[in-house]
Amino acid sequence: MPRVSLITSLNSSVNDIIIINNYNLSSKSLDARYQHMISEVLMLRLFSILESTISEVAFKLACGALYRNSNVPRIHRPCSSIQDASTAMLNYNRSRPLQYHRWTKASFVKDSIEHVLDITDSFFVNVRNHGALINEMRIVRNHIAHRSTSTKLEYNQLLITTYGGNPRITIGAFLTSTNRNPIANIDRYIASIRIILNDITKG
Repeated sequence: MPRVSLITSLNSSVNDIIIINNYNLSSKSLDARYQHMISEVLMLRLFSILESTISEVAFKLACGALYRNSNVPRIHRPCSSIQDASTAMLNYNRSRPLQYHRWTKASFVKDSIEHVLDITDSFFVNVRNHGALINEMRIVRNHIAHRSTSTKLEYNQLLITTYGGNPRITIGAFLTSTNRNPIANIDRYIASIRIILNDITKG
């Protein structure tokens, strides 16, 4: 059986991000209200790519995939398949198994992998290094998806932290506006996710 490859995961995700960016660029000629709506949809898909790629890379590393620089990951519990890796991360060496994996925050990633992959290795070090940005995107994604009281509280705190005071900015405007920053947040997120995925697969 051929060795699992991080390069295929990265290339597939980058191709999906390019498609998202093409939609994003095409939408910039539209009225602001349409840009807002499209940016929210794109953000949901964009964060899904980040989340699924982090999990796929973790599972592949547990199965012996090499980093793109050919470094060998440090593994506590080698796995024979993606399914074996998923099951091991939920159960191996745990007094209380995890109910499910979570990949949307650095601390969640650590909880999932720590008994199977060495958290001092390149994969988690890079997840942790990008942890603040991943969490920012999680907050934005969650408020788009759920529009609940709790997601609004997190989103409002993000606005205060980012802009100061208590600005009233819709999520669509937050993603597309260049009034406060020269680069729209949706553009920043698209570029940043490519960097994150490059870093976690590089070694």
